[in-house]
Amino acid sequence: MANADSKRVKSVILQGVYEENLKIGAGSSASVRRRAILRHRRTAVPVLLILLVSLALVPGRFSPLPDRTPAAEPSALAEPAPMLPWPDILSGYTHAPLAPPPAEKIVSAPLPAVPLDAGRLLDYDLLLNSDSVRLSAVFGLGVQTIVIDPGHGGKDPGAIGSRGTMEKDIVLDIALRLRDRLQQSGNYRVLMTRDDDTFLSLAERVRFANTHDTDLFISLHINALPQKESNVTETYYFGPPSDLYTLRLAEQENRGSDIQTGDFRNMIRKIGDLLKEQESATLAATIQQSLFSNMQKYDKKISDAGTKIAPFVVLLGVDAPSVLVEISCITKQEEELSLGTESYRDQISLFLQQGITRYLSQRHIQVVKGEKNDKEIGNKSG
Repeated sequence: MANADSKRVKSVILQGVYEENLKIGAGSSASVRRRAILRHRRTAVPVLLILLVSLALVPGRFSPLPDRTPAAEPSALAEPAPMLPWPDILSGYTHAPLAPPPAEKIVSAPLPAVPLDAGRLLDYDLLLNSDSVRLSAVFGLGVQTIVIDPGHGGKDPGAIGSRGTMEKDIVLDIALRLRDRLQQSGNYRVLMTRDDDTFLSLAERVRFANTHDTDLFISLHINALPQKESNVTETYYFGPPSDLYTLRLAEQENRGSDIQTGDFRNMIRKIGDLLKEQESATLAATIQQSLFSNMQKYDKKISDAGTKIAPFVVLLGVDAPSVLVEISCITKQEEELSLGTESYRDQISLFLQQGITRYLSQRHIQVVKGEKNDKEIGNKSG
Protein backbone atom coordinates (compact mmCIF):
# COMPACT_ATOMS: atom_id res chain seq x y z
CA MET A 1 0.00 0.00 0.00
CA ALA A 2 2.88 2.32 0.90
CA ASN A 3 4.55 1.68 -2.47
CA ALA A 4 1.32 2.48 -4.31
CA ASP A 5 0.94 5.80 -2.39
CA SER A 6 4.56 6.71 -3.11
CA LYS A 7 4.15 6.03 -6.83
CA ARG A 8 0.97 8.07 -6.91
CA VAL A 9 2.64 11.06 -5.23
CA LYS A 10 5.59 10.94 -7.64
CA SER A 11 3.27 10.64 -10.60
CA VAL A 12 1.35 13.75 -9.52
CA ILE A 13 4.60 15.73 -9.04
CA LEU A 14 5.99 14.73 -12.43
CA GLN A 15 2.71 15.55 -14.12
CA GLY A 16 2.71 18.99 -12.45
CA VAL A 17 6.26 19.71 -13.59
CA TYR A 18 5.39 18.58 -17.11
CA GLU A 19 2.36 20.88 -17.22
CA GLU A 20 4.43 23.84 -15.94
CA ASN A 21 6.92 23.32 -18.74
CA LEU A 22 4.14 23.20 -21.32
CA LYS A 23 2.77 26.53 -20.08
CA ILE A 24 6.17 28.19 -20.35
CA GLY A 25 6.88 26.81 -23.81
CA ALA A 26 3.44 27.62 -25.19
CA GLY A 27 3.92 31.42 -25.34
CA SER A 28 3.40 33.10 -28.69
CA SER A 29 6.68 35.08 -28.46
CA ALA A 30 10.04 35.13 -26.75
CA SER A 31 8.95 37.96 -24.45
CA VAL A 32 5.92 35.96 -23.30
CA ARG A 33 8.16 32.98 -22.54
CA ARG A 34 10.55 35.14 -20.59
CA ARG A 35 7.72 36.54 -18.49
CA ALA A 36 6.40 33.06 -17.86
CA ILE A 37 9.85 31.87 -16.78
CA LEU A 38 10.15 34.73 -14.30
CA ARG A 39 6.59 34.07 -13.06
CA HIS A 40 7.25 30.39 -12.41
CA ARG A 41 10.76 30.69 -10.98
CA ARG A 42 9.38 31.12 -7.51
CA THR A 43 7.67 27.73 -7.61
CA ALA A 44 10.28 25.91 -9.68
CA VAL A 45 12.86 25.45 -6.91
CA PRO A 46 10.40 24.02 -4.30
CA VAL A 47 8.94 21.67 -6.94
CA LEU A 48 12.42 20.49 -7.90
CA LEU A 49 13.30 19.79 -4.27
CA ILE A 50 10.14 17.75 -3.76
CA LEU A 51 10.87 15.86 -6.98
CA LEU A 52 14.41 14.97 -5.92
CA VAL A 53 13.31 13.84 -2.45
CA SER A 54 10.54 11.71 -3.96
CA LEU A 55 12.82 10.07 -6.54
CA ALA A 56 15.30 9.25 -3.81
CA LEU A 57 12.62 7.06 -2.22
CA VAL A 58 12.21 4.88 -5.32
CA PRO A 59 13.87 1.50 -4.66
CA GLY A 60 16.75 0.73 -7.04
CA ARG A 61 16.83 4.15 -8.71
CA PHE A 62 19.77 5.58 -6.74
CA SER A 63 22.57 3.66 -5.05
CA PRO A 64 23.11 4.13 -1.30
CA LEU A 65 26.24 5.83 0.01
CA PRO A 66 29.29 3.54 -0.11
CA ASP A 67 29.99 1.52 3.01
CA ARG A 68 32.81 3.34 4.81
CA THR A 69 33.52 0.74 7.48
CA PRO A 70 37.09 0.29 8.80
CA ALA A 71 37.35 -3.03 6.92
CA ALA A 72 36.95 -1.36 3.55
CA GLU A 73 40.04 -0.73 1.40
CA PRO A 74 41.11 2.88 2.16
CA SER A 75 42.05 3.67 -1.44
CA ALA A 76 39.06 2.07 -3.08
CA LEU A 77 36.26 4.34 -4.24
CA ALA A 78 32.66 3.16 -4.47
CA GLU A 79 31.35 2.51 -7.97
CA PRO A 80 29.31 5.61 -8.91
CA ALA A 81 25.60 5.06 -9.44
CA PRO A 82 24.37 5.32 -13.02
CA MET A 83 23.16 8.85 -13.75
CA LEU A 84 19.70 9.24 -15.20
CA PRO A 85 18.33 11.77 -17.68
CA TRP A 86 16.61 14.67 -15.94
CA PRO A 87 13.99 17.19 -17.02
CA ASP A 88 14.86 20.91 -17.05
CA ILE A 89 11.95 22.57 -15.25
CA LEU A 90 12.41 25.96 -16.91
CA SER A 91 13.04 24.95 -20.52
CA GLY A 92 11.01 21.73 -20.95
CA TYR A 93 13.99 19.90 -22.47
CA THR A 94 15.51 16.66 -21.22
CA HIS A 95 19.26 16.70 -20.70
CA ALA A 96 21.56 13.76 -21.28
CA PRO A 97 23.25 12.43 -18.15
CA LEU A 98 26.66 13.79 -17.32
CA ALA A 99 29.54 11.32 -17.52
CA PRO A 100 30.82 10.38 -14.06
CA PRO A 101 34.25 11.80 -13.21
CA PRO A 102 37.14 9.35 -13.49
CA ALA A 103 38.06 7.68 -10.26
CA GLU A 104 41.33 8.97 -8.91
CA LYS A 105 43.30 8.61 -5.77
CA ILE A 106 43.22 11.54 -3.35
CA VAL A 107 46.78 12.26 -2.34
CA SER A 108 47.20 14.57 0.59
CA ALA A 109 50.56 16.30 0.98
CA PRO A 110 51.45 18.76 3.73
CA LEU A 111 51.58 22.40 2.58
CA PRO A 112 55.01 24.01 2.76
CA ALA A 113 55.48 26.28 5.76
CA VAL A 114 55.56 29.99 4.83
CA PRO A 115 57.81 32.09 7.06
CA LEU A 116 55.97 35.13 8.46
CA ASP A 117 57.83 38.23 9.56
CA ALA A 118 55.35 39.86 11.92
CA GLY A 119 57.48 42.99 12.15
CA ARG A 120 57.08 43.75 8.45
CA LEU A 121 53.29 43.81 8.79
CA LEU A 122 53.59 47.02 10.80
CA ASP A 123 56.52 48.55 8.93
CA TYR A 124 55.10 51.55 7.10
CA ASP A 125 58.36 53.49 7.07
CA LEU A 126 58.53 53.73 3.26
CA LEU A 127 54.95 55.00 3.04
CA LEU A 128 55.12 57.43 5.94
CA ASN A 129 58.69 58.72 5.97
CA SER A 130 59.70 58.98 2.33
CA ASP A 131 59.66 62.33 0.51
CA SER A 132 59.32 60.52 -2.84
CA VAL A 133 56.07 58.69 -1.99
CA ARG A 134 52.71 60.40 -2.43
CA LEU A 135 49.96 58.42 -0.71
CA SER A 136 47.19 59.66 -3.00
CA ALA A 137 49.09 58.13 -5.94
CA VAL A 138 49.92 54.88 -4.12
CA PHE A 139 46.26 54.26 -3.32
CA GLY A 140 44.82 55.82 -6.50
CA LEU A 141 42.66 58.31 -4.62
CA GLY A 142 40.49 60.66 -6.65
CA VAL A 143 38.67 63.97 -6.13
CA GLN A 144 34.93 64.29 -6.60
CA THR A 145 33.70 66.98 -4.17
CA ILE A 146 35.35 70.39 -3.80
CA VAL A 147 34.11 72.80 -1.14
CA ILE A 148 34.83 76.54 -1.50
CA ASP A 149 34.62 78.54 1.71
CA PRO A 150 34.21 82.33 1.33
CA GLY A 151 35.48 83.72 4.63
CA HIS A 152 33.42 85.79 7.07
CA GLY A 153 29.90 86.93 6.06
CA GLY A 154 26.79 88.37 7.68
CA LYS A 155 27.63 90.19 10.92
CA ASP A 156 31.33 89.49 10.34
CA PRO A 157 32.65 91.81 7.59
CA GLY A 158 36.26 90.62 7.81
CA ALA A 159 38.93 93.13 6.84
CA ILE A 160 37.74 96.57 5.68
CA GLY A 161 39.65 98.85 3.31
CA SER A 162 40.00 102.60 3.65
CA ARG A 163 37.24 103.10 1.04
CA GLY A 164 34.84 100.85 2.98
CA THR A 165 35.33 97.72 0.83
CA MET A 166 34.55 94.65 2.94
CA GLU A 167 36.40 91.36 2.71
CA LYS A 168 33.22 89.29 3.03
CA ASP A 169 31.80 90.77 -0.22
CA ILE A 170 34.98 90.41 -2.27
CA VAL A 171 35.66 86.77 -1.34
CA LEU A 172 32.03 85.78 -1.91
CA ASP A 173 32.08 87.19 -5.45
CA ILE A 174 35.41 85.49 -6.25
CA ALA A 175 34.18 82.19 -4.75
CA LEU A 176 31.03 82.19 -6.90
CA ARG A 177 33.11 82.79 -10.03
CA LEU A 178 35.56 80.06 -9.04
CA ARG A 179 32.68 77.63 -8.47
CA ASP A 180 31.29 78.30 -11.95
CA ARG A 181 34.71 77.78 -13.55
CA LEU A 182 35.33 74.47 -11.77
CA GLN A 183 31.84 73.20 -12.63
CA GLN A 184 32.38 73.81 -16.35
CA SER A 185 34.57 70.68 -16.61
CA GLY A 186 31.68 68.52 -15.41
CA ASN A 187 34.12 66.37 -13.43
CA TYR A 188 33.48 67.71 -9.94
CA ARG A 189 30.71 68.48 -7.52
CA VAL A 190 31.48 72.01 -6.27
CA LEU A 191 29.79 73.21 -3.08
CA MET A 192 29.89 76.50 -1.17
CA THR A 193 29.78 76.88 2.60
CA ARG A 194 27.82 80.05 1.90
CA ASP A 195 26.55 81.55 -1.36
CA ASP A 196 25.10 84.75 0.10
CA ASP A 197 25.81 87.26 2.87
CA THR A 198 25.29 84.77 5.71
CA PHE A 199 27.30 84.41 8.91
CA LEU A 200 28.75 80.96 9.60
CA SER A 201 30.96 80.06 12.52
CA LEU A 202 34.14 78.09 11.85
CA ALA A 203 32.53 75.08 13.52
CA GLU A 204 29.61 75.26 11.08
CA ARG A 205 32.00 75.47 8.10
CA VAL A 206 33.91 72.43 9.36
CA ARG A 207 30.68 70.52 9.92
CA PHE A 208 29.43 71.37 6.42
CA ALA A 209 32.62 70.08 4.80
CA ASN A 210 32.77 66.88 6.81
CA THR A 211 29.13 65.97 6.22
CA HIS A 212 29.39 66.39 2.44
CA ASP A 213 32.20 63.90 1.76
CA THR A 214 34.60 66.71 0.87
CA ASP A 215 37.78 65.80 -1.05
CA LEU A 216 39.27 69.33 -1.21
CA PHE A 217 38.53 72.37 0.97
CA ILE A 218 39.57 75.87 -0.15
CA SER A 219 38.95 78.85 2.14
CA LEU A 220 39.23 82.32 0.56
CA HIS A 221 40.25 85.49 2.43
CA ILE A 222 41.67 88.98 1.86
CA ASN A 223 44.38 90.13 4.25
CA ALA A 224 44.76 93.36 6.21
CA LEU A 225 48.42 94.34 6.54
CA PRO A 226 48.68 98.11 7.06
CA GLN A 227 52.25 97.69 8.38
CA LYS A 228 53.45 96.17 5.11
CA GLU A 229 54.78 98.46 2.40
CA SER A 230 53.64 96.29 -0.52
CA ASN A 231 50.77 94.03 -1.42
CA VAL A 232 51.16 90.39 -0.28
CA THR A 233 49.65 87.08 -1.38
CA GLU A 234 50.11 83.82 0.57
CA THR A 235 48.52 80.39 0.97
CA TYR A 236 48.35 78.34 4.17
CA TYR A 237 47.86 74.75 5.22
CA PHE A 238 47.62 73.50 8.79
CA GLY A 239 50.66 73.26 11.04
CA PRO A 240 52.56 75.05 13.80
CA PRO A 241 53.29 78.74 13.18
CA SER A 242 56.73 79.70 11.92
CA ASP A 243 56.73 83.30 13.17
CA LEU A 244 54.85 85.71 15.41
CA TYR A 245 53.02 87.30 12.47
CA THR A 246 51.54 83.95 11.45
CA LEU A 247 50.51 83.26 15.04
CA ARG A 248 48.72 86.62 15.27
CA LEU A 249 46.97 86.02 11.93
CA ALA A 250 45.76 82.61 13.11
CA GLU A 251 44.49 84.19 16.32
CA GLN A 252 42.56 86.76 14.28
CA GLU A 253 41.05 84.21 11.86
CA ASN A 254 40.16 81.76 14.69
CA ARG A 255 38.29 84.36 16.74
CA GLY A 256 34.70 83.26 17.46
CA SER A 257 35.29 79.79 16.07
CA ASP A 258 32.49 78.24 18.18
CA ILE A 259 34.72 75.17 18.62
CA GLN A 260 34.27 73.50 22.03
CA THR A 261 37.16 72.11 24.06
CA GLY A 262 35.95 68.52 23.64
CA ASP A 263 35.71 68.94 19.88
CA PHE A 264 39.17 70.49 19.74
CA ARG A 265 40.70 67.46 21.47
CA ASN A 266 39.29 65.24 18.73
CA MET A 267 40.54 67.62 16.04
CA ILE A 268 44.07 67.61 17.47
CA ARG A 269 44.28 63.86 16.82
CA LYS A 270 44.17 64.60 13.11
CA ILE A 271 47.56 66.29 13.18
CA GLY A 272 49.22 62.95 12.39
CA ASP A 273 47.23 62.51 9.16
CA LEU A 274 50.08 62.34 6.64
CA LEU A 275 47.85 62.04 3.58
CA LYS A 276 46.00 65.26 4.43
CA GLU A 277 49.28 67.07 5.14
CA GLN A 278 50.87 65.96 1.85
CA GLU A 279 47.90 66.91 -0.29
CA SER A 280 47.30 70.19 1.55
CA ALA A 281 50.92 71.23 1.01
CA THR A 282 50.81 70.32 -2.69
CA LEU A 283 47.48 72.09 -3.24
CA ALA A 284 48.77 75.20 -1.44
CA ALA A 285 51.91 75.21 -3.63
CA THR A 286 50.05 75.00 -6.95
CA ILE A 287 47.49 77.66 -5.97
CA GLN A 288 50.16 80.04 -4.67
CA GLN A 289 52.34 79.64 -7.76
CA SER A 290 49.42 80.39 -10.09
CA LEU A 291 48.08 83.25 -8.01
CA PHE A 292 51.39 85.09 -7.57
CA SER A 293 52.75 84.60 -11.10
CA ASN A 294 49.53 85.97 -12.61
CA MET A 295 48.87 88.78 -10.15
CA GLN A 296 52.32 90.14 -10.95
CA LYS A 297 50.86 91.21 -14.29
CA TYR A 298 48.58 93.65 -12.41
CA ASP A 299 50.88 94.65 -9.56
CA LYS A 300 54.63 94.59 -10.23
CA LYS A 301 55.39 95.26 -6.56
CA ILE A 302 53.30 92.40 -5.17
CA SER A 303 55.23 90.25 -2.70
CA ASP A 304 55.18 86.44 -2.77
CA ALA A 305 54.98 85.21 0.84
CA GLY A 306 54.81 81.64 -0.50
CA THR A 307 53.13 78.71 1.19
CA LYS A 308 53.06 78.66 4.98
CA ILE A 309 51.81 76.48 7.78
CA ALA A 310 49.58 78.00 10.43
CA PRO A 311 47.21 76.69 13.14
CA PHE A 312 43.93 77.74 11.53
CA VAL A 313 41.06 75.87 13.21
CA VAL A 314 39.06 75.55 10.00
CA LEU A 315 41.98 73.76 8.29
CA LEU A 316 42.49 71.42 11.24
CA GLY A 317 38.83 70.53 11.59
CA VAL A 318 38.10 69.57 7.97
CA ASP A 319 38.97 65.93 7.25
CA ALA A 320 39.97 66.57 3.63
CA PRO A 321 43.13 68.29 2.33
CA SER A 322 42.57 71.97 3.12
CA VAL A 323 44.12 75.35 2.36
CA LEU A 324 43.41 78.96 3.28
CA VAL A 325 44.27 81.54 0.62
CA GLU A 326 45.01 85.14 1.59
CA ILE A 327 44.52 86.52 -1.92
CA SER A 328 45.91 90.02 -1.36
CA CYS A 329 45.80 93.00 1.02
CA ILE A 330 42.66 95.09 1.13
CA THR A 331 44.51 97.70 3.20
CA LYS A 332 46.58 98.73 0.15
CA GLN A 333 44.66 101.51 -1.62
CA GLU A 334 45.56 100.47 -5.16
CA GLU A 335 44.65 96.86 -4.43
CA GLU A 336 41.35 97.91 -2.86
CA LEU A 337 40.47 99.83 -6.03
CA SER A 338 41.35 96.81 -8.19
CA LEU A 339 39.32 94.43 -6.00
CA GLY A 340 36.33 96.73 -6.52
CA THR A 341 36.30 95.97 -10.27
CA GLU A 342 34.42 92.97 -11.62
CA SER A 343 37.06 92.17 -14.25
CA TYR A 344 39.85 91.93 -11.66
CA ARG A 345 37.83 89.63 -9.41
CA ASP A 346 37.05 87.45 -12.41
CA GLN A 347 40.76 87.21 -13.23
CA ILE A 348 41.56 86.18 -9.65
CA SER A 349 38.99 83.38 -9.89
CA LEU A 350 40.75 82.24 -13.08
CA PHE A 351 44.16 82.22 -11.37
CA LEU A 352 42.75 80.15 -8.51
CA GLN A 353 41.09 77.75 -10.92
CA GLN A 354 44.33 77.25 -12.84
CA GLY A 355 46.19 76.43 -9.62
CA ILE A 356 43.54 73.92 -8.52
CA THR A 357 43.46 72.34 -12.00
CA ARG A 358 47.22 71.93 -11.96
CA TYR A 359 46.99 70.19 -8.59
CA LEU A 360 44.27 67.86 -9.86
CA SER A 361 46.28 66.97 -12.98
CA GLN A 362 49.25 66.04 -10.77
CA ARG A 363 47.12 64.03 -8.36
CA HIS A 364 48.48 60.68 -9.52
CA ILE A 365 52.10 61.74 -9.81
CA GLN A 366 53.88 59.85 -7.08
CA VAL A 367 56.82 62.17 -6.47
CA VAL A 368 55.88 64.96 -4.04
CA LYS A 369 59.11 66.96 -4.18
CA GLY A 370 61.53 67.61 -7.00
CA GLU A 371 59.38 69.46 -9.51
CA LYS A 372 60.97 72.77 -10.43
CA ASN A 373 58.08 75.07 -9.54
CA ASP A 374 57.27 73.35 -6.27
CA LYS A 375 60.94 73.48 -5.25
CA GLU A 376 61.06 77.18 -5.94
CA ILE A 377 57.89 77.78 -3.95
CA GLY A 378 59.22 75.63 -1.10
CA ASN A 379 62.41 77.69 -0.96
CA LYS A 380 60.38 80.91 -0.74
CA SER A 381 58.17 79.61 2.06
CA GLY A 382 58.83 81.27 5.36
